[in-house]
Amino acid sequence: MARGDRHRRFGTAKWILPEDADGGPPVPSLDFITARTEFYEHPTALPTVERSSIKQDLHRRDFTINTLAIRLDSEHWGELLDFYGGKRDLEEGVIRVLHSLSFIEDPTRILRAVRFEQRLGFRIEPRTEELIGNALDLLERVSGERIRHELFLILQEDEPERALARLAELNALSHIHPALRYDTWIGERFRALREELNERGGTPEPIEQLYFGLWLYRLDAEEQTAVMDRLRLPAGMRVLVQQARELRERESSLARNSLRPSQIYRLFHTAGPGARLVFFVATDSWSVRRRVELFERQLAHVTTELNGHDLRRMGLKPGPIYRRILDAVLDARLDGRVRTREEEEELARELIATEGL
Repeated sequence: MARGDRHRRFGTAKWILPEDADGGPPVPSLDFITARTEFYEHPTALPTVERSSIKQDLHRRDFTINTLAIRLDSEHWGELLDFYGGKRDLEEGVIRVLHSLSFIEDPTRILRAVRFEQRLGFRIEPRTEELIGNALDLLERVSGERIRHELFLILQEDEPERALARLAELNALSHIHPALRYDTWIGERFRALREELNERGGTPEPIEQLYFGLWLYRLDAEEQTAVMDRLRLPAGMRVLVQQARELRERESSLARNSLRPSQIYRLFHTAGPGARLVFFVATDSWSVRRRVELFERQLAHVTTELNGHDLRRMGLKPGPIYRRILDAVLDARLDGRVRTREEEEELARELIATEGL
């Protein structure tokens, strides 16, 4: 049986349809929204909403192509409502705002205009582009959470570099934060990331987070922190960006000719898979990429048979010495100096004796 939820305060309701008894895919719920109008107490504020007519409700939309509606009442079933020329702009491939204060009321429409333009292959019409230029300063007053949400939607597009390039052309990125920029390097690396993910058949992190790691990759630590603070990036993304930067700072060490497997392991193992992937795509060094591949394919999976319980059995009191010995045994495994449990135990006893314990 279908059920529903109502929210009288907001004039909305949700009709949740029953699941298919035959085990088929779930039927999506239907959302019902009362026609409304809105006003803004000041630029960049969230709107105050009141009930209104369908014409005024459609006037709240971002662009004319969003204002089309179809009547469902019996006398006018299927009749298209097009008060603002949305059908014409849809046919002509035009992104057009409804009024001159549109970007003043909500500057995040700038990001949506570019996202739709690039996704659909449309063009922002000249007057709308002029209004974008007049409202760019207001992006600096929009909360980091709202800007981040719009950027994430852009980075979830099939080719997000196109939208970033357009935002840079409109000078919008620098008004979000002066350190944010776009160039051909970013576009090339975004495409390389997609190619790498296709080869791997999956992604270790949501793709928008990997894109963000690449986007901020070349910034220094201070710039990265400033951008992440501005956009209120969640902790997991901050870690990815930081770890990718730390790998970049180790690149010269990773490029040395005489690295042992254990040294390669130590340079990589503290970074997560998302950061390692960002680093792999960003580096220009063929030899460094080979070492990333060696770590992912082989070294990351090497473990010791010996553990802390074994060290306790040997009479060693728990403490930091456990980690030093187990790390040394793992390094020996990685470098091929020990191959069996017996050899691990022998090495551990030698290390204990060296420590004088």
